[in-house]
Amino acid sequence: MSDISEISEKVRYLTEDVSRNQVPGDIFTHGSSSVYTISEPNVSSITAVLRNNVTLGASNYSYDSSTKKVTISSALTSGDTIEIQYNYTANYSDAEIESYIRAASVHISTNNYQTWEVDSADNFYPDLLDTEKNLIALIASILMKPDNISYRLPDLTINVPKSLPTRDLISKAIRIFKHNTSGVFEIIGRDI
Repeated sequence: MSDISEISEKVRYLTEDVSRNQVPGDIFTHGSSSVYTISEPNVSSITAVLRNNVTLGASNYSYDSSTKKVTISSALTSGDTIEIQYNYTANYSDAEIESYIRAASVHISTNNYQTWEVDSADNFYPDLLDTEKNLIALIASILMKPDNISYRLPDLTINVPKSLPTRDLISKAIRIFKHNTSGVFEIIGRDI
């Protein structure tokens, strides 16, 4: 069964918003509070927490993704140096990408290609072909970055020679996809 996370990764590559590792991490000097706020808004995971350059075990801290705060449960001394290393994306949160993917599936449906339902577990019904995953990723990327002049996936490429309104760009991409499901798209500015 296809789910949104499979498409999210493709969207991140198309929009050049791939995961980065923050090393060295955010550095704090311990005072009275054992709660530390991460500086980046789109943290996907905490990779390490260090106290005075010694890595703490995962059981010695917790991370709350909704508040972007790390709480250290082991004993700290005033003046300890705390470093928090993490993976993050610079531009879009997972929730933002998922909403663009959902919007892309609506655009595809309104352009009379296919209608999919997405359940509460983020699975698509009916199941997606690999080319359809790429089409959804492409349309989501166009919605996110409509000024891009080139989009590239393993089985499709779109080059946009001039600015087109986003709606027209999406419609033409879907129309070309319907006629040429075998792979590489031609320049989108051409009429078909």
